[in-house]
Amino acid sequence: MTPVDATSMVGLDRDERGVATVTIQRPEKRNAITLEMRQVIMRTLESLALDASVRVIVITGSGDLAFSAGGDIPQFAEYPPHQLTNLAQTMGAPERCPQPVIAAIDGLCFGGGLELALACDYRLATVRSSFGFPEITLGALPGSGGTQRAVRMLGMSRAKRLVLTGERIDAATAEDWGLVSQVVEAEVFDDALETLVQRFLTLSPVALNFAKAVLTKALDGSFPTGIEMEGKSMAILCGMEDFQEGVMAWKERRPAVFQGR
Repeated sequence: MTPVDATSMVGLDRDERGVATVTIQRPEKRNAITLEMRQVIMRTLESLALDASVRVIVITGSGDLAFSAGGDIPQFAEYPPHQLTNLAQTMGAPERCPQPVIAAIDGLCFGGGLELALACDYRLATVRSSFGFPEITLGALPGSGGTQRAVRMLGMSRAKRLVLTGERIDAATAEDWGLVSQVVEAEVFDDALETLVQRFLTLSPVALNFAKAVLTKALDGSFPTGIEMEGKSMAILCGMEDFQEGVMAWKERRPAVFQGR
């Protein structure tokens, strides 16, 4: 597959509100993600991360069958093993974005697709969606950050259940376990996504950026380090215009209008 092909399989749409939507566009393969597509997804998200006009990022899959059924299995079999050691860098790109990143999931969410979703901040799914790490059935394992994020989100017991058995779980179970943030009926999926996006747009972008950074730090830092970062972030935010606007709006019983300053 050429880079041009990979680029055509990852769509990017932006609106005037600052919402960027990244779409995995390979519905005929249930949005299976090739290694080249991983690079395009990562570069796209890295570019959006540096754009101050982008307030919210949505990642979704084309069609109504899958968010992504995972990696392109035949391609993995063809690549030299030493080229597969740093896959987590690509699928972890949503976590490195300062903006809130939503995984909008309708349908299958397996393997590398689930690993991409787990790196997002909020996972909105339809009731017909299903989730799993089938890699063990192929003689492999989730190699794009899935093992580590699954343990942190689900605990060791449930992470081992998913990874070691290759079991698929439905959306209700995924929500109960904390694997997804919210489950809705398919017919209200678009409305639920818009409501969530609008919610983020009403909040202070700078406060969201700081809050995401502090929460992410809790996954890979010590408790004292996280507490220190939390305190410093709070002090910085309280000295910014958005905080003053938030307090004034609260006093005046009106919606706050944040400027990201």
